[in-house]
Amino acid sequence: MTDEKAGTNRLGYLFERFPSFTQTFCAREIAELYRQGVTPPVFSVRRPKDDPPQGIPLDHIPVFYVPNTNSLEFKLKTKLISSRLTKLWSGSGDLRDKGRFREAVYLGPKLRKAGVSHLHVHFAGLASRTAWWIKRLFGITYSFTGHANDIFCPKPDQRTTLKDLVEGASFVVTVSDYSARMLRHDFPAAKIFRVYNGLDLSLFRRATPTAEPLKLISVGRLIEKKGFPFLIEACAQLRAQEIPFTCEIVGDGPDREQLAQQTRSLNLEPCVHLLGPRAQPEIIQLLAQSSLFVFPAIHDRSGDTDNLPTVLIEAMASGLPIVATNVAGIPEIVRHGENGLLVAEKDSNQLAASIQTLQANACLLRGYGEKSLSLAKEHFALSKTVRQLKDVFETELV
Repeated sequence: MTDEKAGTNRLGYLFERFPSFTQTFCAREIAELYRQGVTPPVFSVRRPKDDPPQGIPLDHIPVFYVPNTNSLEFKLKTKLISSRLTKLWSGSGDLRDKGRFREAVYLGPKLRKAGVSHLHVHFAGLASRTAWWIKRLFGITYSFTGHANDIFCPKPDQRTTLKDLVEGASFVVTVSDYSARMLRHDFPAAKIFRVYNGLDLSLFRRATPTAEPLKLISVGRLIEKKGFPFLIEACAQLRAQEIPFTCEIVGDGPDREQLAQQTRSLNLEPCVHLLGPRAQPEIIQLLAQSSLFVFPAIHDRSGDTDNLPTVLIEAMASGLPIVATNVAGIPEIVRHGENGLLVAEKDSNQLAASIQTLQANACLLRGYGEKSLSLAKEHFALSKTVRQLKDVFETELV
């Protein structure tokens, strides 16, 4: 549904925080929609805490922010709630959901003034629950894109559940075939569409994978579900076999000291480096200088895992072969024996063996890298994925 077809800004976007560095894919999607002629008003419940993503043209896109919910302005405006709306609030005692109710009361008139009759939201989280209330109070419909933790491990104590959000949505988008199958199984009556996250492939530099020495790289938040301890264990095995290599892990998170301690205890400091967080241009450069991308994702103790990690698409856009675990949607990116090798999760032996296989076969290393780039161009170019999303909007929002 383009603006021209609707005659007005019928489609709007609602985020919890926008723009956010940790959700760069959301900024890319909005910027590409605007480039393709769809210009939805953007609303954000909260202001971002971090710096905006770099290299994405957002300056021309206005963002309407809800006032600080603790501010006098917000409290006064949401205190004056009509009795009709008040009756719709059940008074469950869940203060988080009451916050979503008040955000909806505040946003509803703003959306109507902007001509918005449908909201699209990312994540089945705070902003989706606000959209659920907006629909109930003002009749403005919504859809959302489900990603990973938000649909794999929904919070059981939320008054507005994942079931409520899916059943209340006009349709749901998700980013892998794996999660689409899961949602269709759990919610057979819902309309579920798979649209991959895309990248501007022109930003990435072509790597020249070489095994002498082997330059391993991995990128991700330093948390349990990324599986970095198993990569470090695999590196210890590579060193024991006297394979020349370096391994750079890019990212930050609560497990950083634990991973640093593991690296020290295994005497891997000369070859395993925790680089900390890096801006996107630096990551692009590091990928271009690497031989092999390794992604040892696991199911963590809560059952959470990655779905279709953007960092894998970035590695493919750089022409890198990949070794990764066979988890969730990862096999949709890493095709075993085509552009990389898949291993079982939490198995450092398999991880090390697969890395060694590619280290010993330079032709395979280069061939997998070429196939990665080919698959990235075929499936993950931003212009293509956003066009697919536009098609969903045009089909469903009539």
